[in-house]
This record gives sequence, structure tokens and C-alpha cells, in this order.
Amino acid sequence: MGGLFAALGSAGSALDALEQAMGVVQNNVANASTPGYVTQTMTLTPAGFDPAEGLWGGVQATGVQSARNVYAEQAVWNANELVGFATQQSSSLNSLQSNFSVSGTAGIPAALSGLNSAFSAWSTTPASTTAQQQVITAAQSVAQAFNEAASNVQQIGSQTDQQLRTTVDQINQLSGQIAALNGQIRNGGQNDASLSTQLYNNLEELSNLAPVQVEMQSDGTATVLMGGQTPLVIGQTQEQLSLNYVQPPGSSNPNATPNAQILNSSGQDVTDLATQGQLGGLLQFKNSVLPSIIGDGVQQGSLNVLAGAVADSVNGLLNSGRDANGNPGAALFTYNSGLPTAMAGSLALNPSITAAGLAAASAGPPVAANGTASQLAQLGNTALSALGGSDMTDFYSNIASGIGNMAATASTSQQTETDVLTQAQNMRAQVSGVSLNDQAATLLQFQQGYQAASQAIATIGSTLQYFLTSMQQVQ
Repeated sequence: MGGLFAALGSAGSALDALEQAMGVVQNNVANASTPGYVTQTMTLTPAGFDPAEGLWGGVQATGVQSARNVYAEQAVWNANELVGFATQQSSSLNSLQSNFSVSGTAGIPAALSGLNSAFSAWSTTPASTTAQQQVITAAQSVAQAFNEAASNVQQIGSQTDQQLRTTVDQINQLSGQIAALNGQIRNGGQNDASLSTQLYNNLEELSNLAPVQVEMQSDGTATVLMGGQTPLVIGQTQEQLSLNYVQPPGSSNPNATPNAQILNSSGQDVTDLATQGQLGGLLQFKNSVLPSIIGDGVQQGSLNVLAGAVADSVNGLLNSGRDANGNPGAALFTYNSGLPTAMAGSLALNPSITAAGLAAASAGPPVAANGTASQLAQLGNTALSALGGSDMTDFYSNIASGIGNMAATASTSQQTETDVLTQAQNMRAQVSGVSLNDQAATLLQFQQGYQAASQAIATIGSTLQYFLTSMQQVQ
């Protein structure tokens, strides 16, 4: 009788273990499409068999094992960092590129072309009031074109600043969530598939924002370092980042737009560690690309260089010429010479210029009635030392094509890195994702085992009932 009761107990334990195992399988099936979820497996181990010691064998459920592969996760994180960087670069550069026309029918190239045409017409009829007024109107268009381009670039810079603030806030928010999840995992949730899924989803999202190195601890928590050095999460402690703005070392341009800087929780500059992810893309665009166009503390910016060269070249020729009364010509343009990084934005038509003040004649000898006007008509194709030996058209084309080339490279990189990320995610799914076919086969095995254990219990129960009935009859 004792053996039957022991067998009944073993069969009952098997039912319990198999029921738990089937529950894990059902949970896998239910979460097969849940982002970040990986296959969970109930570990079944044989119970000891030693009748002398009261051990009658059977099977026991000893815990749930996750199929998550940290190496596969790390491959996804690494690819995600590159996608974040390339995507942000492509977006920012395409926005910048849209403000630099290469067609010659709009913006600065169209305005410069219009000014050259006005100079050419004026050189043909230097005494014509209409031709003189066309020069003034064309100059106004040039100033407005430079002002608009500078304003648009500044606006893109302001949008980049807002994106930087948002990205830093997102990094801090995710770091806080990871620290909180670490606390829940450490306090008894180590085998909780839901907590693990949330943790790894947050880590993947974080990897798109910044370059992170993740070290999984033996208790299931994650230690997160940015750039492999500065801590973002250690256990249940979060280290926050902050955004700061400073002038680069050696700055000489007053009132120039400062560069962005990332500080750790101790106030140390960790900008050099933020090389990938959206944060890296934004920093590279903010601190390198935009200053090359609009300037910063240590460089004037190509747009300002061009604006200054146009104004100085035109004004220099006009000042050297003579008007109808034999007086030196007046300047056509003005700008704030005290702010090298604001030349494009401050370029304006000289408010005191008049048609009569335009000097068409050269000073001579010999005096040519259209000498200065003719030189101005040829200025568009003249190599200027202020532009490094380029003429105005070529210099602008170099600015526009440089931005276009960077945008094209970033777009190609985005597509390439996205493909790599997709491959890494597919590989992760093969290694640790839920296969419905495998789960169906596993569930069938457990159901058959459950049915066998149930049948064993029924048989043992019938046998016990037979023995009990027989004993009652004997009595």
C-alpha cells in the first residue's frame, strides 16, 4: 500500500510539473510577436529514486530557463547605434541641403546671376537711370538671399539644439527605467520573462540613441556605460547626462554660436564618448557641419566668407570708380564687419546708395565711362583671393555640392546600416525567438506526458479502491 501511495504522489508531482511546463509553452505562443520576448523553457529534472530513503522518483519543475543570447543582443545593439547615427545624419543633412540650390534658379546663385546681368546691362548704358536702378534692385536681392540662407541655417541649428535636448532627456528617461527594472529583478524578478523583456527592449531603444556597452550581471541586472566608460546605469543607480554649450578652445569670433557639450553626472565633459547613435549624429552635425557653413568661435563659415567676398569685391570696385560728377563711388553693400560669423545675416543694401551714386567710370588714366561697370560685369567669373582663388559661382557650388555629397553618403550609410541591423535582428530571432512549430511539438509532448500521468493516477486510484474494498469485505 505504501508503494501505491508513493507512486500516486510521484504521479501527482509529474502532473504539476507538466502543467507548469505547458503554461510556459502557452506563454511563449501568446508572446511570439511581442517585441523583445524570447523563448522560455521549463527545466524538468528527475526526482531521486531510493525507496529505502522514501524517494520514489518522478519528475520536478526546477525553474524557467531563458533562450536569450547576450552575444546576439550585443550584435543588435551595435548595429542599432550605427543606424541611429546614420539616420540622424541623413535627416539633418537633407534638411540643410534643401536650403542650398544648385539649379541656379533660386536662392543665392540666382541672385548672384541677376546681379551679374544687371552689371552687364549697366556697363552697356552706364548713364541709364533704369540700368542703375536695376543694379540696386539686384543688389537688394543678393542681400536678401544671403539673409534668408543664414536665417535658415540658424533655424536648423535651433532645431538641432531642441533635438539634442530631447535626445538627452530620452537617454536619461530610459536609463531611469533600466535602473528601476534592475531593482525589480534584483528583488525577486530574476526569472520574470516580462521584466527581462522590458529590460532588453529598453536597452535596444537606448542603443539607437547613444553608444552603449552593456554588462549583464549574474543576478540578471544590467550595467550600462556610454562609450564603454561613463556610467549610465549601475545596479539601481542612474547617472544622468546633461547638455551644455561652450565656445571651443581658441575662440576668437565674438558672439559666435557655441558648440554643444555632453556632461556626465559629475559635470565632466564626455562629448568625445558620444560618437554613435542619434546623439552622436546630432553632435557631429551641430559641432562640425553647421560651423563649416555658418561659423563658430574658431571659423568664419563658408557662407559668411562668400557674403564678405561679394560685398568687399563689389564695394572695392565701386569705391575706386567715379560717378557722373567725378566723385568716388559709394559702397553698394554693408555688413557688420565686427561679427565675422554674422556677415551673411547682416549683409544689406547700403541705405544711402542712390542711382546717381553708382560709379560706372574708371578713375583712369585713361578715363573710361564704363570702366568700373565693365569690371563689375566680369566679377562673377573673376578668381578672388578671398575665396581661395575661386570665383563666386564656383565657391557657392563647392558649398552646395559638399553638403549634397555628405547627404548622399549619409543616405547610403543609413540604408546599409539598416540592412545590417535587420540581419542582426533576424539572427537573434533564429537563436532565441519563439518558433511556433517547435512550441507546438513541445506542447504535444507535454500533453502526452500529462495524459500518461493522469492515466497512472487513475489506475493507481482504481487499484487502491480495489484494495480498500477487498479489505472491507474481509472484515
